[in-house]
Amino acid sequence: MERVGLGLDDSLEPRTTSQGMVGQLKARKAAGVILKMIQEGKIAGRAILMAGPPSTGKTAIAMGMAQALGPDVPFTMLAASEIFSLEMSKTEALMQAFRRSIGVRIKEESEIIEGEVVEIQIDRSVTGVSWMF
Repeated sequence: MERVGLGLDDSLEPRTTSQGMVGQLKARKAAGVILKMIQEGKIAGRAILMAGPPSTGKTAIAMGMAQALGPDVPFTMLAASEIFSLEMSKTEALMQAFRRSIGVRIKEESEIIEGEVVEIQIDRSVTGVSWMF
């Protein structure tokens, strides 16, 4: 029987090509060991950080791990450029990723008033002095 996701057999040995996974035999085996530990509850509730040069298969292995763990396990891809964006803080970028991962949606309510503006009043101070620097 073949393990779903990483292309491993029951003894956690990687097949040469399986389930779209090619190469990275040692990394796939290591990921299989981590999966087994997760399934046995030895490292439940923890995160895994995979680091390395671009195009080495980190995302493919992470997707394989997520597939092997099943649909109830949250998985969100996050690129470094999303964290180090100038548009938002690093904390906000990570919080958005966590929300996406666990399916939290923030609902914003707004009230729309439709009509025609007939008068605009501007309130000024009693002295009528405006400070200009």
